[in-house]
Amino acid sequence: MKKMLVSGLINVETSVNVDHFPVEYNPIEYPFFGISTCVSGVGYNVAKALHTLGETVDVLSLGGKDLLYEVAKATLKRGGIDSTRYYPVLEHTPTSVVLVDREGKRKIYCDLKDIQDREPLDPESVKVDDYSFAVLTNINFNRKLLKAFHDKGITIATDVHILYYVENEYNRDFMEYADILFFSNEGVMGHEEEFIKALFKRYHNQIIVCGCGEKGALMYVGNEDKLYYQDAIAPKGVVSTLGAGDALFSAFVYFYKKGENLQKCLQNAVIFAGLKISEHGGSNGFVSEKELLTYLPK
Repeated sequence: MKKMLVSGLINVETSVNVDHFPVEYNPIEYPFFGISTCVSGVGYNVAKALHTLGETVDVLSLGGKDLLYEVAKATLKRGGIDSTRYYPVLEHTPTSVVLVDREGKRKIYCDLKDIQDREPLDPESVKVDDYSFAVLTNINFNRKLLKAFHDKGITIATDVHILYYVENEYNRDFMEYADILFFSNEGVMGHEEEFIKALFKRYHNQIIVCGCGEKGALMYVGNEDKLYYQDAIAPKGVVSTLGAGDALFSAFVYFYKKGENLQKCLQNAVIFAGLKISEHGGSNGFVSEKELLTYLPK
């Protein structure tokens, strides 16, 4: 059976608990058990979420010539995601620091190092025909892979995160080639419906999903010209919203590939994301399909 490729950023992330935003200046604080470090990044988060749900994935990413690369590589292997193409070609492995307040709101500082300066990966180096599905995150090194997978008729899913305009130069390639397109409402709050329809008119994606945070998610199905809503739910409460969008995206892709009804895909994805935010760290809090099913409405 052909597998799924997940190609995207892997970084090492440190989360720091803060009381509130804005953060007041103090020369030093001691937040005991309030600082944690994990391997994260959209590529890793999505791959781990899919693997935890039960999908077999190959991972493609770029790391640095440093100790953090070894940490990330070992984490992939320990997590059972052994089929990886993770190349140490950067000067340094990307890192991030995330401030999280008591309400679970977060402020992210993401240092991509020199990853965006690298030439896009040559499709000839990727065995495109080995895959039936490609999750290509919006990182520069994926640009040439978009057309290669598209030309083979392989389903492409991507998440472009925060959008403010339909004509977004950086994300245009990703939006043009995506069959399944995800984005966050953080840049278009109050105008989600109009924006999602404008995206479809411009890019004609089969499915467009807008993550709406505490309000859930909104899905547009192109061939039906219809919108679907799903209310948010957090069965275990909210500790940190970091990584909620990656969780939503991953679970939707997982159930879509399994052939589930689209409304069911959206419902399952929202609950999966709601469970994920009960833990710190962008790559923590994922549950298996079996556990997820116990939280679904009867």
